[in-house]
Amino acid sequence: MTIKQMWNSRSCTAVLSGMLLCLCSSVKAQTPDSTGKYKVFLEPYIMFTSMSGTTGIGNLPNTFVCVPVSKVFDYLKIGGMLYAEVHNDRLAYTSDLFYADLSQDASSKNGIISGTANLKQFWWELAALYHLNPWLEVGLGARINTITSGVNIRFDSPTGTQNKDVSKPVTWVDPIVVTRLRTWLQNKWLLQLRADIGGFGIGSQFAWQLQPDIAFRASRLLQLGIGYRVISNNYNKGSGSNRFLFDMEEYGPQIRIGFNL
Repeated sequence: MTIKQMWNSRSCTAVLSGMLLCLCSSVKAQTPDSTGKYKVFLEPYIMFTSMSGTTGIGNLPNTFVCVPVSKVFDYLKIGGMLYAEVHNDRLAYTSDLFYADLSQDASSKNGIISGTANLKQFWWELAALYHLNPWLEVGLGARINTITSGVNIRFDSPTGTQNKDVSKPVTWVDPIVVTRLRTWLQNKWLLQLRADIGGFGIGSQFAWQLQPDIAFRASRLLQLGIGYRVISNNYNKGSGSNRFLFDMEEYGPQIRIGFNL
């Protein structure tokens, strides 16, 4: 990732997060339909995902991946996202499903002459949150990651130019610690900031996520939202032919359509 890309993704998130934090701290929290009964919330969404980082398989040279937002649909074969939540005034149980299939030209770094890099990513995040007060929740969860990384490359080696077509699937689980700040304005506008850290060497060496969102409750049923998300994973396990590296940052805006059931 270039310095400019890091600044664009992180500065945008920092500005949105700061605005939401200021609003959350200055506005008295309100929750629509506050009762002790559990409610169900379903939210399909689209994330315009930029990717930047490095993937490595076995003894092959590491391949640099960079998919800018403006090109994501050129490289995206298929994608799908779904968020679900069951909650009441004290507890929230959340589920987040994410799948993307991306393909792009391999970079010319690390001796690679030409080729393509393919990345299939599925993750399922489950978490349980407890309301410390009307606007602050903390909790624990787990994120199941399944990454299939494939490269079809031509590269220079000590024995001469080689061609390799290799694909490797890896699955791991990251424990995560979650914090969520949220408040309602006039029971219509939802301001939310969600953050988590995880991995801790159990799965990834380290993983983190930051997600500021703004949503409008159009009716009792329908909720429309926009936001921004940054997801970072640093996974590096194995050696030799069993080595697998996935050191990637994914970031971009989101459009969300929620249903309060």
